Amino acid sequence: MRKDTTGSDTSRSLLTIYKERSAPHKAFLFYALLGSGLLFLSLSIMFIIWNSQLITSSNVQFPKSFVISTLALLFSSYTLSISRNYHLQDQAQSMLLSMTASILLALAFIGFQVHAIFSILEQGLYVNINVSLLFLYMITGFHFLHIIVGTIYLFYINLKSFDIWKDPVKSLIYFSNKFEGLRFELFCSYWYFSTGLWLFLFLVFFYSL
Repeated sequence: MRKDTTGSDTSRSLLTIYKERSAPHKAFLFYALLGSGLLFLSLSIMFIIWNSQLITSSNVQFPKSFVISTLALLFSSYTLSISRNYHLQDQAQSMLLSMTASILLALAFIGFQVHAIFSILEQGLYVNINVSLLFLYMITGFHFLHIIVGTIYLFYINLKSFDIWKDPVKSLIYFSNKFEGLRFELFCSYWYFSTGLWLFLFLVFFYSL
């Protein structure tokens, strides 16, 4: 008696297609983050070199806003990890609430980052006075762009969650779509990278300024 293997063959076929289509996206993100990491590492090294030659720790008062923004970003990664778990459990409403928390924390990070830069400028520390500050502003500016892009995508995911959380049909379609899950996983990797990157930069600034 022959076993009906049609269903299992179809499942394997779909899984193969998913892996083939997801591989380029994962590879692109990996190399993009790798390149970004090398760029920030190079800029950080240049900052440390110039800073050690041109300024002392008494010249710059380390902005407290950097500390608060760091905590906000760390908590945003935590709430995003909660959202990730809710996504795996197909819980749209809980995902929406945790995503909203992530957005608010991301906006808090942005606000305190802007405040930190202005507090440095208020000390009269400009690029024409201290070349090392050029690297500080470049580093924070580039990372700021990473967070802005991520926050925009957070808004997009949040709007989608709001659209599906009261509609069982849309919710079923969304959570059944493996590529929606892939996009969410890739975004989480991007956000975790941005958080870890800022933590590294924060330590560099903290022990250099």
